[in-house]
Amino acid sequence: MTPALERVVDLLSPETSRLLTATVDGELAGWLNVRRDRFELVAHWGTLHHVQTRTAVRGRGVGRALMHEVRRVARDEMGLEQLHLAARGGVGLEDFYGRLGWKEVGRWPGALRFAAGSDRDEILMLLAPL
Repeated sequence: MTPALERVVDLLSPETSRLLTATVDGELAGWLNVRRDRFELVAHWGTLHHVQTRTAVRGRGVGRALMHEVRRVARDEMGLEQLHLAARGGVGLEDFYGRLGWKEVGRWPGALRFAAGSDRDEILMLLAPL
């Protein structure tokens, strides 16, 4: 396992999170983590983290399948009413999520710095109702 995946797995708990994976031809093609906070004021919503697909399988529906499945898991297994995520601006992710029913609810301008002079917005998105 990669160090990033090991950190996610270490935080898994049936009450607060799920790790969803997708395979293509028996190989890991994508994954995401959905988490909720048990604090009663925010326990009705969850946040998606580490939404990723392998570059080689992009455009084959892997991301779409993961997003449909996480919606079902969040609603039916975790009892959530809405999902939140933060997406990297400037690469078309808001369009991808928008086609799946997500709405942009805000931005953090220049929040992501990839290198000197290469800042991007972080786009805050909401899916509700599930």
